[in-house]
Amino acid sequence: MKKTVSIILCVALLFVYAAVPATAAGKHGTLKMLAYNVSGIPVVGDFQGSVFTTANERAAIIGKLLNGTGADFIGVEEDFNGHKYLDAEMTSYPYKSPHSGGVAQGQGVNIYSSHKLYNLDRVKWNKEFGYLSGRNDALSNKGFIYSLMELEKGIYVDVITLHCDAGKDPVSVAARRDNFRQLAEYINTNLNDGRALIVLGDFNFSFKRNLKDDIVTNLMEPTGLKDVWAEVYNGGLTDFSNPAFDRNSQGDSVDRALYRSGRYMELVPVSRTIPQLRGENGEVYTDHPPMLAEFTYTVTGRESVPARAQEPAQLSETVLNLKEAAWTALRFFQIIIGLTEIPYLITELLIYRRIF
Repeated sequence: MKKTVSIILCVALLFVYAAVPATAAGKHGTLKMLAYNVSGIPVVGDFQGSVFTTANERAAIIGKLLNGTGADFIGVEEDFNGHKYLDAEMTSYPYKSPHSGGVAQGQGVNIYSSHKLYNLDRVKWNKEFGYLSGRNDALSNKGFIYSLMELEKGIYVDVITLHCDAGKDPVSVAARRDNFRQLAEYINTNLNDGRALIVLGDFNFSFKRNLKDDIVTNLMEPTGLKDVWAEVYNGGLTDFSNPAFDRNSQGDSVDRALYRSGRYMELVPVSRTIPQLRGENGEVYTDHPPMLAEFTYTVTGRESVPARAQEPAQLSETVLNLKEAAWTALRFFQIIIGLTEIPYLITELLIYRRIF
């Protein structure tokens, strides 16, 4: 009798398990990932691009342009004080990161998604350089955001959006190299659940610069990440000193996308393009062209539900404003400290080209 009951229970459980919706191996789709530096630094931001306009108006125009791209996921950088004007136009993207504030306290990195986002984690770089020299990176809290994106029920992908230290002077290069190492450590420590991973944003790195920041040995090799530009346009080559490296290959810019497949999903880069996000008369509203990476994905196995899936909560604007006032006072103090950088700044202006 007990044996009969056990058999019946096993059959029933198998039936229930089969009836539960599951991620089917072989399921596939496309994923469009866009990175765009919106040049949202107040005052300086007014002079970015090909036309003069206020920073807030610029943010609103860029928001409209981004909203019509059809991208699944958009990571923006230098999104500071004009954020609410950009955000108001992003009506096609119901899922987004809480804003971290203006240029004094903010990270400048935000994300918009047509898919649900969970477990957002903002991380500040350990090293940054320049109050008055470099690219003034120490006057904001640059870093990256991690998010868990649910493409559809039971299908997840890890996404990181970043903005690395800028400049090509030796100290800035060293800071950016440390950014890559910090990110690699974060990935290897926290993102080991077998999910596919995409990292995109303003890396302030290009292979053609051939500097000592070395994204390959400091980030790609330790984490297994591949570069979309290299895979699509350069035969997978990332060593600029390799004679086979195509020095004239199109699209090697500081805005990049890296990726790796996981146990549950295979990612294949299809294209990496530069969308023409311009005004009606061809106006450009930022000093950075956007970068759009398109992937195909194929589900290769049943993924377990993440142990934690917490939706982001938007922060109070009042709290952000109070924090901004405190951070602004700190920034003035840092600028005074930065006067000690003047000899280095002069050397930098004389020797090193200031590039983004």
